[in-house]
Amino acid sequence: MMVDSHVHVVSTDLERYPLKPAGLPGAWYLDAPCPVERFTELMDEASVQRAVLVQGVGAYGFDNAYTADSAERFPERFASVACVDAVADDPPSTLEYWIRQRGMGGVRLFALIPPSAGEDQARGESWLAEAPGQALWRQAGKLGAHVVVTVLFHQLPELRRALIDHPDTTVSLDHCGFPPLLEPPWREAEPLEELINFPNLHLKVTSHLLHEAAEHGDPQHLVSWLVERFGAERIQWGSDFSQTHDLRYPELVALGRKAFAHLSPEQRDWCLGGTALQLWPGLANG
Repeated sequence: MMVDSHVHVVSTDLERYPLKPAGLPGAWYLDAPCPVERFTELMDEASVQRAVLVQGVGAYGFDNAYTADSAERFPERFASVACVDAVADDPPSTLEYWIRQRGMGGVRLFALIPPSAGEDQARGESWLAEAPGQALWRQAGKLGAHVVVTVLFHQLPELRRALIDHPDTTVSLDHCGFPPLLEPPWREAEPLEELINFPNLHLKVTSHLLHEAAEHGDPQHLVSWLVERFGAERIQWGSDFSQTHDLRYPELVALGRKAFAHLSPEQRDWCLGGTALQLWPGLANG
């Protein structure tokens, strides 16, 4: 079974689901919005059986309604991940609402947005390992919610501190933390290796990374580098569609399959579906 671990859907019904852009770069949600109905068709075309719908912060900010509604409409195909404003009033209660009342299975700790308008993101400081983030980590643990972390590469030390504090929480790292990929053997990405000894951490290898690796060689080399260090059971493929839309969805899927094709059948099965099914067990029962 093939599982896409990282998908963003965007409704074309702007009255029911108004856009609430978060001020991030790009306008993919205007250029290539893909509603969930169309995405299920594309999944069938590409022979992808399950997917994880991740809140598109760029499109909807912290309003998870469309992501939650989409997963609720097709529970046999989708799991969903909410995003909560860590510096708003009572984020733990907000998270509890999305998990317990709306049936979302995880929370995205989107630490790319600075904690205040005057904060400089480039300094590498965020709320991830500080009090606001810690409150969400603790609540996620209480709720049994999977934690999906979105940070930049220079913020990985913050993730490491949080992992030390929450060893029993299952965690996925979006886009492997956006490592610099200049050329094999990826020496610039070696800080990722400091996270190897946290068995609760899993990496998402997305189209974004595969495209970047392809600029300097064969993406299979990057996949081998990651699998050798973390093990296939901690690696999961994700398309990043429809934010990534330079190729049609079936072509993004083909890119993913090709990147993992050189692995053993067992390793390939983990990376292209098994890891995600283990992290989102509801998908296996759909």
